[in-house]
Amino acid sequence: MATEEPAVRQDTADGAQPPSKPGKPRGWRKWIWGAIALGAVALALTLINNNFSFHRQSRDQFQAQADLALDSAIAWIAANPKTYHHNPSVMYLVSQLEALTGDPRLLPVLDDFRGYITPPQEPMDFVWARIVDPHAPVPQVTAEEMSRLGLDAKWVAFGIAPRQVELTPDELASLYSPDRNHWGTRQHQLLGLTIYRHFNGSQPDMERLIGHLADGVAQDARYDFRMNDGYIQRTAFVLDAGRPDLVRRRWVERILDYQNPDGSWNYCWYGWCRGVFEFGFKYNPGHPTVQAAWALAMLKYRYPQWAE
Repeated sequence: MATEEPAVRQDTADGAQPPSKPGKPRGWRKWIWGAIALGAVALALTLINNNFSFHRQSRDQFQAQADLALDSAIAWIAANPKTYHHNPSVMYLVSQLEALTGDPRLLPVLDDFRGYITPPQEPMDFVWARIVDPHAPVPQVTAEEMSRLGLDAKWVAFGIAPRQVELTPDELASLYSPDRNHWGTRQHQLLGLTIYRHFNGSQPDMERLIGHLADGVAQDARYDFRMNDGYIQRTAFVLDAGRPDLVRRRWVERILDYQNPDGSWNYCWYGWCRGVFEFGFKYNPGHPTVQAAWALAMLKYRYPQWAE
């Protein structure tokens, strides 16, 4: 019976066994991990760029750029009054912008809004009238009459006239909750409370809540690097909360650098809008432009020491 010959070992010339070739799965894993590592480095650099200034202008240079940006923004707002007068929240910001700057170009914009809601066509028009006339009479407005409004608009209305505007128990609890809302909803909650403070005065518990929410909004700003409407809004609302200490210089620099030549700002960042999965190019620039102008005006007139 013939015996089977043992397999002949194939060694290299120096006696070492040749290395085996990596299989396809192993090769793909290397590519995947390489791509992940590259993405992590890119993300880290993006976040650093969002939060730290590598080249700082002098105070005079920075202020000159901010002054020019504010003037150009006000010119754009004055030239486009009907772009945003359907949005009472934005018109509240315009009224605050006019109060801070005293710029006469904004008065026709406010007059245009006054004409839009006069004579009142629905109960909410009485509430919005207080944006341009703080002493305007407001009838009782039920939660049912506001059912078609978004939650952010309801909070704004309640902040303007809390004795006349009715929220549902859940809407009211959400407005005063320290940790119930996150991301964009928390920003609107913060605005609703600062509007309440503006029209009705300050309260210790509310001040603590406003400060807590401002901390959360600033935390979001550190990680969301997209220069879109929400990015500008965070800086503006944190400043309005009375927390300029939370606003990083780099955030304002990026806002200034992304202003369009006509004085406006884009709602979306290269087509990436406020939502994580929201994309588009046809959004109205009125919303981010008013917010950016308001933020720059607060830095110039309310917090001039911030630029130091």
